Amino acid sequence: MKKLWLSILLFILLILPAAGKDNSDWEHIAPNNYVYKDGITGLENMYGYSFLLKSYNKGQYEPVNGKQVHYTLGQYEINCAKRTYKIGVLDSYDENDIFINGDYNKYAQFQPVVEGTAIYVMTTKLCKFK
Repeated sequence: MKKLWLSILLFILLILPAAGKDNSDWEHIAPNNYVYKDGITGLENMYGYSFLLKSYNKGQYEPVNGKQVHYTLGQYEINCAKRTYKIGVLDSYDENDIFINGDYNKYAQFQPVVEGTAIYVMTTKLCKFK
């Protein structure tokens, strides 16, 4: 009986880390890109939205401080009226979800949304165009 309880305890301890990496809160929107579903908010100062975008490395990210970047987590704002976007915060993480580096760009400027990107998908999903 003691071995059974130890086996059950070991199974639970092994399954808990996998449960922590549950992506059910993240919606796949484009190849290697996911948006945090509960984090989409409307902007008060313009017709637009803010959201978090997780982008997995497809070979475009250089190592930071000697560590390989597995994914970035960016806070984006889109201006629906002008069809533009900007990135306010961009954090980098390794394959163990450990923070590597962060970049807060308080001087970020809005730039045009490019068709075929994850931002384009979110713009067409959230903004109501006539």
